[in-house]
Amino acid sequence: MPDMEEIIKNEVNQISGLKERVAFKDIVEQVFLSLYETNQEMYRVLEKRVMEELAFDINRYRICTGVVERELVDRSHHLLLPMRESDLFRQEYDALKLTQTLQEEGQCHIKTLFLECDYIQLEKLLNKKKTTGKIVTERGEYPAEFSLRRNTDYLEEIAHLYEVFTGNGVRWQTVNAPYLYKFVDICLTGEFPDFPADEHITDIQPDLEEFSDWAREGYVPLWNVRKLKLASVGFPVPCEDHKNFEHIISIREYGNEHIYLIDDDRHIYNVRQLENRLVVMGEEAEASKWDVYMIISGENRKFERFTYPVMTNRRKEGFMECFFRRQGMSIRTGAELIRFIREFDVEEYLEYEGYELTDRQEGPEETYSMNSFILDEIRDNEYRKCLLLKFRGKEKHSFLLRDIMSYVVSEVQMMYPEYMCVGALK
Repeated sequence: MPDMEEIIKNEVNQISGLKERVAFKDIVEQVFLSLYETNQEMYRVLEKRVMEELAFDINRYRICTGVVERELVDRSHHLLLPMRESDLFRQEYDALKLTQTLQEEGQCHIKTLFLECDYIQLEKLLNKKKTTGKIVTERGEYPAEFSLRRNTDYLEEIAHLYEVFTGNGVRWQTVNAPYLYKFVDICLTGEFPDFPADEHITDIQPDLEEFSDWAREGYVPLWNVRKLKLASVGFPVPCEDHKNFEHIISIREYGNEHIYLIDDDRHIYNVRQLENRLVVMGEEAEASKWDVYMIISGENRKFERFTYPVMTNRRKEGFMECFFRRQGMSIRTGAELIRFIREFDVEEYLEYEGYELTDRQEGPEETYSMNSFILDEIRDNEYRKCLLLKFRGKEKHSFLLRDIMSYVVSEVQMMYPEYMCVGALK
């Protein structure tokens, strides 16, 4: 369909008289074009408003995750921060403390390794449970025994973030955090080697055999969450019910473009973010300090490069995606399921190829739940059918494919609680 400028141009070309053509052009430019441009601008403003309404804050609480070598951590980074401050310090080994811990607990945590390998391969390593290795000192090497276990420290951070979300009345979205499932704890077991007390331990090296090439030491998980301790401003104001109080917390120092959630269990009923302050309503009658989770907004700058790509649970914001999300429509057809999966924007890693309903998946499972901390006490897994989602993997970062697939399957599981959702990679 031709636009207004094209229509006017055609009309001008049909006017033969020079004076009439000039007069027509003057009138059109002064009146009709100005009116047309005003209408176009009003339409753009209306379209933007509609899209903002339809977005329904789906990406407002976006969580980003990544992993980087300890030496490359930038504590002043505008977006990503270490999940745990303790990861920034190198671990030192004290023979006396190690011996004492072994005697009291039977094992002693030595180090945490990042395994750059596929989910199934990592499961094979964890199934070994035990391995051997050596303790290296300034004068020699001593044999030692070690146990292997999945690290859960970072997963517990995600589980607590879920509690913070629900405590603030925010709908939970699965966090796309494939790296957090690739950390393995190495623990010293058995008896501590007997060597002179004046020997200093320089390193402890477990033998991971064929998995050694994938092991990375000194890697730090990152996310766009900052933990703050903020005090109330002024005195609490009693509410009309004479039971609850409103507390004002200033966020001017950190910026109102970010999201702030209260991490507290003192019977909080409502949290509102108004410009440069938070308004917290609850039963607490005294002014106090609050634990606040700050979800940092922003994008990773193009010139910044990480060893591994930054992952996010951002969803696409096309008109159809926003419309279905706003209406809360349930997914009933295969076409709607395709649209839902494409919202996760993982096409550079996975290509969805279809689904299948079965009684149970045959063979080892290729996916896991990224929401294992959400308990379902109503449904019995023994009687649920299996919804098998099929994907074709791409070559980019192949060791992450089953973990990214697990992220998508975990979100589909929340959509279809009546099924046991699993994924398979071709």
